[in-house]
Amino acid sequence: MRAVILCGGSGTRLWPLSRKNYPKQFLKLYSEHSLLQETFLRMRKLLSSEEIFFITNEEGYANVLSQIQEIDGTFQAKRIIIEPKSLNTAPAMVCATQYLLLEMKIAPEEVIAFLPADHYIGNVEGYSAVLKEAMESVGDAIGTIGIRAVSPETGYGYIRKGERQGGSFAVREFCEKPDRETAKAYLSSGEYVWNSGMYIMSAKTLLREITTHAPDIVPFLKKDWKTFVEDFHSLSSISFDYAVSEKSKNVVVFEGDFGWSDIGSFDSLADIKNGVSSARHIGIDSKNVLVHSENDRLVATIGVEDMAIIETKDSILVYRRGRAEDVKKIVEKLKESKAKELEYDFDENDQK
Repeated sequence: MRAVILCGGSGTRLWPLSRKNYPKQFLKLYSEHSLLQETFLRMRKLLSSEEIFFITNEEGYANVLSQIQEIDGTFQAKRIIIEPKSLNTAPAMVCATQYLLLEMKIAPEEVIAFLPADHYIGNVEGYSAVLKEAMESVGDAIGTIGIRAVSPETGYGYIRKGERQGGSFAVREFCEKPDRETAKAYLSSGEYVWNSGMYIMSAKTLLREITTHAPDIVPFLKKDWKTFVEDFHSLSSISFDYAVSEKSKNVVVFEGDFGWSDIGSFDSLADIKNGVSSARHIGIDSKNVLVHSENDRLVATIGVEDMAIIETKDSILVYRRGRAEDVKKIVEKLKESKAKELEYDFDENDQK
């Protein structure tokens, strides 16, 4: 069995901490390790280091290599797969699978877990148990991990469960992010779980399902590794959900409840940290205030509540809690003006 950690994203939902050149998987948000390092350490409870691979873009390669070698001195660079172009999860998963088959010579029957690099897992042992069961019993199906819904979240996609099949459920449908009333109906029905974006399947199953549901990718599967890399930029940018899993009738979901979050906003980060600020904060008549300082500055507040204050070396974000999704509007304005605050120029000490 193998694991492929997907870490080529360049998201800015946690701006100003997360930037184009330093996205959130490289940030240390709730522990002494970055989200990428936490993901690797979790997988080492199930697999050996040699069985864990990463796929990223050219911009992310140096960060992946330095961060993993920081916690595993034996880590070899050949276990980092470089996407010739940043596309979406379907091309990334195909690229990683082709590398494992053509370059690492794995057997087509070997099971691969494709895992995002930027999630939070509160109960690592519970998570490991679910993932282990999925990897051992997925068979020739596409497996995914569904998170037991505990609140009517509108920021997550959902999966509707069908009949139980041993330790998993057949997937009846994938659902887009719902509005509040729909999310409440999903929660009360007990039929829906949150879509974690984790996938487990054999290399053979992935290629079969791609051949059936994503014919545009099929010609690329018939090439040797060198030619595949040279032609990779011609692939369309599409998620695995849209390309395959939403169309397939061969998807099962393993349900888990292990304190999962995709840390999609500072509000979700505050929930993980139980409202504890990552900074020196003095508050007078202040309630429900999250403060995060990258520079260990003292932040003082007077007479405010339901607020988040995020400070970095070149930017400060202040917003009312509950409006975290609007951070993307700031990012759009910065994109329009091509502002340097969308990127970080780190020196060696910054990256450490």
